Amino acid sequence: MLLKIEADGEERIAVTLTEADMQDLDITYEEMDYSNIETRRVIWTILDEAKRVLGKSIDIDHRLLVQVSPADCGGCIIRFTQSNTKCNISGKRLIMKKDCEPLLFRAIDSDAFIDCLDVLKEMKSHAQSVELFRCNDDYYAVIQPDTACSEAIITRLCEYGDISPSKKTEVCRLYESGISL
Repeated sequence: MLLKIEADGEERIAVTLTEADMQDLDITYEEMDYSNIETRRVIWTILDEAKRVLGKSIDIDHRLLVQVSPADCGGCIIRFTQSNTKCNISGKRLIMKKDCEPLLFRAIDSDAFIDCLDVLKEMKSHAQSVELFRCNDDYYAVIQPDTACSEAIITRLCEYGDISPSKKTEVCRLYESGISL
């Protein structure tokens, strides 16, 4: 297992897992949930490896935020952020937050797509990224929403076309055969 482990200051660590790393750890992005015993095993395995590579350990007396994002390579990126506040023994010590799944928007027609461009510009404040595509005669947007913003984005865009959580194959098809706008 060759994890890419980077320290971002004293309190932050970023770990990039490839698809092969995920297979070695016997977990998928979809299965990652801290209430799952396998996820906890993977997290502590990664933290042990980070300690070995970086030469510093995570202080378990402090709160630890774990953020998981899907990576383009089929793996994921896990960011560990250690809080300066100590937690009491009975409190939770680890908080895990998964990034939202990307949303795929397909406009009803070209007029609806033009009409919703202002809305898509507004969405950039609620999204990590918004990518526009034309594929055949259809117009699309792939939106990576910020955590807890999916519903607001869906509500704003549903009058202009179809919007739903995306599937990797649909997004890959756009990247391969669509024209970026």
